[in-house]
Amino acid sequence: MKRLIYCLPAVFGDAAVRGRPGVGRFAHIFRLYGRWVVPVDRTGTIRTPVRDVSLFPVPRYRPFSKTYEELCDARARQILASAESLGVRIYVMYSGGIDSTCLLVSLLKHATLEQRRNLVILLSHESISENPRFYEEHIRGKLRVESSITFPNLLGGTDMLLSAEHNDMVMGSDKVGQMMSRYGPASIHGRYDRDLMTGFFGSNLNDDVEAARFYVELFERIRDVAPMPIDTNFDFLWWVNFAIKWQACYAYITMLTPARNAHRVTRDYLDTRFVSFFNTEEFQLWSMNNLDKRIRDTWASYKWIAKDLIYDYTGDAEYRDNKLKKGSLIPLTHRLYANNFLDEDLRFSNELDPDAYLEARNDFA
Repeated sequence: MKRLIYCLPAVFGDAAVRGRPGVGRFAHIFRLYGRWVVPVDRTGTIRTPVRDVSLFPVPRYRPFSKTYEELCDARARQILASAESLGVRIYVMYSGGIDSTCLLVSLLKHATLEQRRNLVILLSHESISENPRFYEEHIRGKLRVESSITFPNLLGGTDMLLSAEHNDMVMGSDKVGQMMSRYGPASIHGRYDRDLMTGFFGSNLNDDVEAARFYVELFERIRDVAPMPIDTNFDFLWWVNFAIKWQACYAYITMLTPARNAHRVTRDYLDTRFVSFFNTEEFQLWSMNNLDKRIRDTWASYKWIAKDLIYDYTGDAEYRDNKLKKGSLIPLTHRLYANNFLDEDLRFSNELDPDAYLEARNDFA
């Protein structure tokens, strides 16, 4: 019997898996949240058909007063010091988007000259075009760069691979932009509306109203265990994102580990060299205590607090005022070879008997 950290959504298309209890309904999640999101409920409220193990339970809620910028500064100093202590380079996965630019600005604010020499920026033509002024003024000729397409070769290696994953869960959800586009900007700050949410989910499920109702009711169970009030449609979309996507966001990159390096993906490696900048308890507590600091009244204001931090360093008002959230990692990874399963013993595999990892008693059956 295997408990899984993660598996690829593609395995649910296998004929031996499709007919198992709950799998059909469970597979709707990929249309709602993306083709890589195999959810793990960090609140422990719902049971999926996958026999999984949660690596990151939701932290115990408590009041938290540190600012977002203070957390970014402290995290940057900690990562720079850790790499220096280990004697390794920091390979930064940089897309030009808000999250990775915030990460890199935080590092540059605190890095010594020697620590800057230790940074390697993994980027692409798309990274440059997404934030051309930042590239010209802060990267080109100043930092070492390499092509981002090579990053799987670093997985399981000796150097640190640093990503900006998890800031979407800290800040909200890209579903928010879709809701604003469909129902207008004011919809996200309105009181939670089950009918509106059902219609919204249905629009992502080919107007399958039964499936939409099922998911809204399922996610309301997760809402009901939140340690803070979930009053608005934005709060609801954020909390579901925060509760079910965190582990997938962490693990799916590891699935690209080459076979020759798979044995090197150990607990120590994941703790010290495979690093997500925003994957800390303190960023999560900030998120849980600051529901009013993620978006104002337009989609362009999403992640405004991170964009303000970037602006303070770059002076680029155009980026601050107009940069929109854009998915960047999936286009980079979707053509690469990936393992299908990662279990709790950190073993990768491509073939598993469905009886080894599927749970017949689940909330989707």
